[in-house]
Amino acid sequence: MRDTIDTFLEGEVHEFMVTVNAHPGDNTGLQQTIRLELGSRSHNDLAFRLFNEQGQLLVTSETDDQIAALWNPPSGWSHDAPYLVFQTVRPDGETGTHRTCSLRVATDDGRACTAQASYTLDRMEASLAMFRRVCAIGLVLAAVLSLLSGRVLAVRSLRPVRALTETTERIGARSLSERIPLTGTGDELDRLAATLNNMLERIEHHVRRVQQFTADASHELRSPLAALRGSAEVTLSKPRTTDELRQVLGESIEHYDRLSQIAEDLLLLARADAGQEVSRMESVRLDEAVASVVDLYTPLTQDRGIDLVLEDHEQISLHGDGARLRQLVGNLLDNAVKFSKAGDRICVAIANGNGVAKITVTDTGEGIAAEHLPYVFDRFYRADQARTTKHGGAGLGLPICRAIAEAHGGTIIVSSTHSESTSVTTEIPIDASTG
Repeated sequence: MRDTIDTFLEGEVHEFMVTVNAHPGDNTGLQQTIRLELGSRSHNDLAFRLFNEQGQLLVTSETDDQIAALWNPPSGWSHDAPYLVFQTVRPDGETGTHRTCSLRVATDDGRACTAQASYTLDRMEASLAMFRRVCAIGLVLAAVLSLLSGRVLAVRSLRPVRALTETTERIGARSLSERIPLTGTGDELDRLAATLNNMLERIEHHVRRVQQFTADASHELRSPLAALRGSAEVTLSKPRTTDELRQVLGESIEHYDRLSQIAEDLLLLARADAGQEVSRMESVRLDEAVASVVDLYTPLTQDRGIDLVLEDHEQISLHGDGARLRQLVGNLLDNAVKFSKAGDRICVAIANGNGVAKITVTDTGEGIAAEHLPYVFDRFYRADQARTTKHGGAGLGLPICRAIAEAHGGTIIVSSTHSESTSVTTEIPIDASTG
């Protein structure tokens, strides 16, 4: 705005000099002319004046010119060449300021003069004041709107957090199936909610598994305890002979053995869940461990008329818990013997396939129906055939085998054809340092 005013004043000074040169030596006529010209303007904001070489006022367009008294030629004011200077002045007693443009010139009649045009800055200052007020109001409104919009955005953005918090506070042991709602935006909070939902799903699965495990364990323990109590009550109902007491005690010992075995199996599975199923790791000759277990079961299979065969195998060493590996093979052979009859065949094979030790136990016994195969590794699960008193068992053998295999970084797979054969394959990685 100042540059525009300065350009305007410079042009007005040059136009004023045209008028000055049109009245050579006639200051009175010049003054009347410029006052007549400026009187036609709608705003009394422009003024002209002419000073002589000594700085004395010769002509002015104002009847009460207070600005003329403020003119003071700057040092170095040239008498020979045009010299242009801009000043901003404020007369005493006035609140407004004026912008002046002074030009050192020589008139056509040979006088050295200073032509000056001044412009009132009231409208510019009013505009600037208005601009400042608008800016101040705009800043205040912007701050208020920022606070309000920030609050709204904060409320909206924290809404998923509140929903997440409320949902997690409601979730308990009886409401594990509840999940945190997703907004569908795919932002960080949505991903957090999805992660928490996945965690809740795993926790629910684990809790349901523990609940089922507890219920099944209670069911398995109840039967031998009921049998022991029944035997004791019958024995105490009337006097018994020594032989009768011996028979009752013998039957009780069998129930005690079953309870002890269930307790040991439950302890092993509990340690497996805690990651403590392997007590120590050492170099183990797997072929010798399997052969020792086969030798242990050979008398039992011969007594039942079952053909137990250990196929030719190579020497295999790996890093693991020898006792647990023998327990794994023993459980597999125990199951195979239980579900085989005279004339059946049990084959044990050991092989090294690309750094993985494979132990396969195959029998030609009863087999497992297809509908039962997905559940054979569930704790306490037994197919209908296995629930008879003929086979017994608590349904923990295969779950223990899987826990031992997984503790060694391996896997176990069961394949079976009902009434024909069953094959269980355990794969355990061989430690290169011992193999």
